[in-house]
Amino acid sequence: MKKTNYFLIIGISALLLMISYALDNKVSMLFQNTNQDARFAYFDLILSIAANFGIAVLVMLVIPSIILYKNDKKAVYTLLLIFIVSFILAFAIKFIVLRQRPIEAFTYPFTSIANYSFPSMHSMAVFSLLPMLLDKMPKQRFFWIAFAFLVSFSRIYFRAHFLSDVVFGAIAGYFIGHFFTKAKRKAVYDKTKIIGF
Repeated sequence: MKKTNYFLIIGISALLLMISYALDNKVSMLFQNTNQDARFAYFDLILSIAANFGIAVLVMLVIPSIILYKNDKKAVYTLLLIFIVSFILAFAIKFIVLRQRPIEAFTYPFTSIANYSFPSMHSMAVFSLLPMLLDKMPKQRFFWIAFAFLVSFSRIYFRAHFLSDVVFGAIAGYFIGHFFTKAKRKAVYDKTKIIGF
């Protein structure tokens, strides 16, 4: 990708982040009473499954790793590296920003360390894995994209995050995943070029 395209993408990403930040409270208030409405019971069930970090990791990391391991171990290692980098980076940013969540009652069972809102770790993790999954498993492209958006939307729907938390997490995660996917692709290309294929 050309340098001007990167600047354009970064500019659009910054604009999206600013717009989402301006809409944070309005979007949060929009979902304030939806969880208590009986007509959303099935929707709540689907989104509560998607909101579970363990299920998100299972769907976006563990199952693809099992499928890819036999034919492309380096892709599995790269997926794991992408996940670890995005996880650590999300924690680091949470400690720097220290933004409170939209709802006070939300806590993690084992630690209050991760009880900050910005960025959404769920969004950053699933979107960081997305470029590699789209590259290695393109037939399931629609599923990977839909699941990543479902996980991210669930964080706003249950008011665990503001819109800007999710937007930043998705954008940063995607950039992380794109960087490592491109680096892996270049390493494979350079290796085949040296061998003479």
